[in-house]
Amino acid sequence: MLMCALVAFFAMSIGKSLFGIVGENLTKAVRVELYKKLITKNIGWFDLKENAPGILTSCLATDVQSLNGASTEGVATILESMCAILVGVGLGFYYSWMLSCVALGVLPFMMLGGAINAKFQAGMSDIDESSYKEANLLAGDAILNYR
Repeated sequence: MLMCALVAFFAMSIGKSLFGIVGENLTKAVRVELYKKLITKNIGWFDLKENAPGILTSCLATDVQSLNGASTEGVATILESMCAILVGVGLGFYYSWMLSCVALGVLPFMMLGGAINAKFQAGMSDIDESSYKEANLLAGDAILNYR
């Protein structure tokens, strides 16, 4: 059991480190490209209320970070889950095939619960995003009008 825990510790540490490096490189590349595109916009484009500096900087800060979380962290979680399921099923069939059959029968219900939870969490983040956009617009206007 100790050997299994050590292998899992080192494998997860290496996996998290490598996915973190890939995620940071992706985030940096997207931010650089987005910033380049913002610089080339017509000056009148920035006069629109939805293109205020506060909203654009918020987009550079939060939206790109969300892309990192959705791409690299999501893939890492999926790979970890698949490996855990495969190893668990293999060990289960090795030690008790009847218990493994019961676990495989319950697996669709667990996946359905996870999918419902993910949909619920995604709906809550959409509500938060619109609130943050309005708050950033208000803060940007307050700073500009203070001058």
